[in-house]
Amino acid sequence: MNSELENANTARIRVAAASHNGAVRGNNEDNYSINGQYRRIEENVVSHEEIFPANGLMLEVCDGMGGEAMGEVASEIAVKHTADLLLKLRQADEKDLINEINTYVDKANGEIVQTIGNTENRRGGSTFVLIYFKDDVVYPYSLGDSRLYAFNGTKLVQISEDHTLGMRKYKSNIITFEEAMTGPDSHKLTLFLGVDVDNNGLTAQPYRPFKVQKGWKLLLCSDGLYDMVPAVEIAETLQLDTSEACKKLVEKAIAHGGIDNVTVIVAEMV
Repeated sequence: MNSELENANTARIRVAAASHNGAVRGNNEDNYSINGQYRRIEENVVSHEEIFPANGLMLEVCDGMGGEAMGEVASEIAVKHTADLLLKLRQADEKDLINEINTYVDKANGEIVQTIGNTENRRGGSTFVLIYFKDDVVYPYSLGDSRLYAFNGTKLVQISEDHTLGMRKYKSNIITFEEAMTGPDSHKLTLFLGVDVDNNGLTAQPYRPFKVQKGWKLLLCSDGLYDMVPAVEIAETLQLDTSEACKKLVEKAIAHGGIDNVTVIVAEMV
């Protein structure tokens, strides 16, 4: 860790991560990155915990799709680019963070399109949800339906937006919010890394930056968690210690059916 970053901000964040293929699928198309270090696709990580300086910390969860090995390939391409992204973010001013994020999006999207385009499958991609900490402020970004939640000890709030056909119809007043969340269009993605096959320009959705108080937890996850575990149960589980909460969330997703891969990062300001 850069010593200047450590001296600039003494706040610490305890980070726990877990990823599992679930109870049904034989392979894990999810991936995650912690400060540019990512899960290799052959690893089925049950849990990992570490404490980091808050300033300059970057976390990401990716959910690959495309069938067979294509989802694994797409999500790994996405996380492979995060080491370079982290260096760029640490050198950027606040106003330039989104430019660096979108450069990352462009590179990852282009490599996914090229790599998968050279296979018989010819389709695939990856969602991502990413947060970067700068001067005690969280900067969130996403594409797809991997989510970011904030938990203040009692209340769980979804920060990110699902980029699905269901949500698009809801925002156009075509269907209700409940239909957007549970209907047939709830997982039809409209945005993700790999969707821009014609290189027309793909940009991440930024969300309003916010500060996290001591004791708050942030949850980054793939849809394999929230599709299986009700929000009230997620909130109850987040009351546990960081590492235990992370592990239990994955276990609960599997216990509730585990029909998809599940990946979770829990970050607590300590």
